[in-house]
Amino acid sequence: MQRTGPMTILIVDDHPVVLRGIRALLSASFSDACIVEASGAEEAEAVLSRRNIDIMITDLDLNGASGLALIRHVRQVMPAAQVVIYTMHEEPWSVCQIADIDTEGVVMKSDNASELVKAVKNLNEGKGHYSTTFVRLLNGLKLQPGRLSEREQQVIDLTAKGLSTSDMAAQLGISANTVEFHRRRIMQKLNVANAAEMIRRATEIGWKTTICEKHDCQKAFTIPLSPTKKSVPTTETIVRPLRKTIVFAF
Repeated sequence: MQRTGPMTILIVDDHPVVLRGIRALLSASFSDACIVEASGAEEAEAVLSRRNIDIMITDLDLNGASGLALIRHVRQVMPAAQVVIYTMHEEPWSVCQIADIDTEGVVMKSDNASELVKAVKNLNEGKGHYSTTFVRLLNGLKLQPGRLSEREQQVIDLTAKGLSTSDMAAQLGISANTVEFHRRRIMQKLNVANAAEMIRRATEIGWKTTICEKHDCQKAFTIPLSPTKKSVPTTETIVRPLRKTIVFAF
């Protein structure tokens, strides 16, 4: 669902030139937007404590602080806010880490500046946005078949229950584009071509359906550890609270 009214965008980067450049770029493209800057995680948290934001654009390296920690903080204090990672890190381990973070958009600093404008526009319309550079880097990774993120487990579970893409987006509080991004990534990891094969292969490596308690809003995920072809994978159970968000689905 497209947002109505002016949006508030928080830009977080520890380089003043980058902050000014992004502000100028977005101000020219979204004249009615309220744009706020923060030069680090601590300053960003201070902004979040006194005002609501719609979109946060953040780097991962914030002058010694972690952009990942900041994203987790945003999810806790302002779950309806959408997040775009804007980073220069294109190393395989970084790309893998970024893909496992639950964000609505990823743009690389090597992308054309217009890519960031497209990302903000799509997020404002309730869509996810992953730049072509990021997708190319992601497709080039040697993925680990048994390594499924929490969000990927949720997508498999809801697919097994027969939910449509739009219904999954509504239940998870993410856009339909983001659901499809996770589904494509799961299929890449499991080397399958469709949903039926995805569920079958996930079951083979030890995945089990999520367990949702009606009243305490927790899910248990069974995650395979070091699966092999000749042995049943060892598993561990991780219990985490569900993230509740306002839905911007289409």
